[in-house]
Amino acid sequence: EYLKLYKKAGVNPLGGCLPLLIQMPIILAFFRFFPNLFELRGQGFLWMHDLSTYDSVINFPLIPLLNWDHISLMCLLMTASTLVQTYFNNQTSGATGQMKYIGYITPLIFFGVLNSYPAGLNYYYFCANILTFSQQYFIRFMVDDKKIHAQIQENKKKPEDPNKKKSGFAAKMEEMMRQQRQAPAIQTKKK
Repeated sequence: EYLKLYKKAGVNPLGGCLPLLIQMPIILAFFRFFPNLFELRGQGFLWMHDLSTYDSVINFPLIPLLNWDHISLMCLLMTASTLVQTYFNNQTSGATGQMKYIGYITPLIFFGVLNSYPAGLNYYYFCANILTFSQQYFIRFMVDDKKIHAQIQENKKKPEDPNKKKSGFAAKMEEMMRQQRQAPAIQTKKK
């Protein structure tokens, strides 16, 4: 059903995966890059005295379960920017139920994980959040929703071209769905 809906609307469901697949090795490399880069050791930026380690603004006795003894300001800013971005995304997308709350829980998990990571890494995520939020705001401001909705409705009205060659992935998915629909009929015949 979803594949038919995507096809009618003229949308590729895997279209958003490629940018993430390209970025993933770079993002994973950053987790090793910032703590190990000698040029960042002792280099300060704004209030951060050393970009290769965390920037502690609040120190307290060790919390054994979390292994925390500080709170990083850059990590707090990164978490706050992610929460703001999530709030505005929920306003525009109309997320409901569990999806609405998962968007708020994820930045808190990031805070727990990234609190002890280098300030340079948290600064990167903070800047990426601000840039992404700015892009989304600009796109929402510039894009005419009515025009996009009209294009989707026009794509729905177009008859499906039977001669159009399907991609290998789409053809395999349709074949698997066809087999799955036929499976209950075959099982009832065996009984």
